[in-house]
Amino acid sequence: MANKNTKPAPEAEKEQEVPQKPAASRKTFKLTTTHILWGVGILALLIGGIGMYQRFTEGLRPTALGSFVPWGLWVATYEYFVWLEIGSLVVFTLMVYVFKINPILHKMALTLYLTALAILAMALILIGLDLGHPFRFWHVMVWPQWNSLLAWMIWAHMIYMVVLVGKLLIEAYGKSAGLKKLGIWLSYISIPLGIALVAIAGSVFSVVVGRPAWQGNGLPLYFLVSSLVVGTGLLTFLFVWFYPNKEEQEYIDTVRWMGKLLLGLLTVGLTAAALGGMVLLYPGIPAQAEALKTALFGPLWWLYWVLHIGVGVIIPIFLLLARTPSPKQIGVAAGLLIATFIAVPLNIVVPAQTVIGIIEADLVNSFFGPTLNAGYFPTSSEWLVTLFALAFGFLVFLFGFTVLRLRPRVDETSKEVK
Repeated sequence: MANKNTKPAPEAEKEQEVPQKPAASRKTFKLTTTHILWGVGILALLIGGIGMYQRFTEGLRPTALGSFVPWGLWVATYEYFVWLEIGSLVVFTLMVYVFKINPILHKMALTLYLTALAILAMALILIGLDLGHPFRFWHVMVWPQWNSLLAWMIWAHMIYMVVLVGKLLIEAYGKSAGLKKLGIWLSYISIPLGIALVAIAGSVFSVVVGRPAWQGNGLPLYFLVSSLVVGTGLLTFLFVWFYPNKEEQEYIDTVRWMGKLLLGLLTVGLTAAALGGMVLLYPGIPAQAEALKTALFGPLWWLYWVLHIGVGVIIPIFLLLARTPSPKQIGVAAGLLIATFIAVPLNIVVPAQTVIGIIEADLVNSFFGPTLNAGYFPTSSEWLVTLFALAFGFLVFLFGFTVLRLRPRVDETSKEVK
C-alpha cells in the first residue's frame, strides 16, 4: 500500500504545472491621443445632451429667443457652418478640377469631404432644433411651398448632401473609370449648387420686411464672399496640419500659394464689409444705422473688435505678410480665422433684431413677458445644444478619420485630374 505522504515525482509536478505566458507577450492598454479625443468628444456629447433634453422637454422656453429676437445663436452658427462647408468645397473644386492648379490638393479629397459632411451634420442639427416643431421637418419635403425661400434652402441642402455623400463614396471606393468620371461631374455640379445655397441663405434675410438692416441685395453677395474667405481658411488649415509628407517642396510651395490666396480673399472680405457698412449708413434709415452702431459699439462690441478684427483678422494678416512664412505660420493664421469667423454671422443676425422700431417700442412698453425682450444673449441651454452639435460633428469626423481611414492619400501622384 502506497504511503499517503509520499511526494509526487518531479516529472509529475512538471506535468501538472500550467504553462504561463511570458510577461512580454501580454497585451497592455496604452493610452493614445486618439483615445483622449474619443473621450473628450463623447464627454462633450453627453454634456450637450443636457441642452438637448431641455429642448425636447421644454421647447424654446429655456432659450433667450422670443417675439422680437426669434433668430439667435443657432441660426448664426448654422450660417457659419454653411459658409465653411460650401466655401471649402467650391475653392477645392475650382483649383483641382476646373483650373487644374495645385494638383497635390487632390490627395486631401477624402479628408475634405469627410470634414464637409461632419460640418453639414452640425448645421442641420442646429437649424432643425431652431424650428418650433423639429420633428415636422419632413413636411417641407412632402408639401413644399415653393414661394418660400426656406423651402428652396432646405431642398438645396438636401440635394447638396446627396452630391457630397456621392463624391465621398466614389472617392473612397470607386475603382472604375465610369465612377471616377461621375465623381468629377458631381464636383462640377456642386459649384453652382453650392453658390445657389449660400445665395439663398442670404436672401432669406433680405426679404424680411420688419428688419431694415437686412434689406437690399447686398447680403447674398456678402454671404458668398464670406463663404469663400472662411472656406479657403478651412482648406488651408486641413492641408497644413493633415498632409503627411510635410518635407516635400511641392507641399511647402502649395501652402505658401494658399496663404497668398487667403490673404487676398481676406482683403476682399474686409473691403466688402466696409462697403456694406457704407450702404447701411448712406440711405439715412435710422434702423439700419442703429443696427450697425449696435454691432460695432453695443453690448457685444468685443465680439467684432476683439474676437473678429483683433484675433481673426489682424493677427492672421501679420502672419501671412511675413516675407517667407512657414507652413505652421500659415496654418495658425488659417486656424485663427476659422475659429473666430463665427463673430461675422452673429453680428449680422443679432443686432438687426435688437433694434426696435416705433411700433415695436410701443409693444415693448405695453406688454411684458419672457418672450417680449428686445435684448439677446444666448442662455446656457443654447450653448449646450451648440456643444452637442459640435461634439456630434467632431465624432463623425473622428470615426471617418480613425475607423474608416478617410485620410490623405500619400501613394497618389500629383498629376492633373482628368
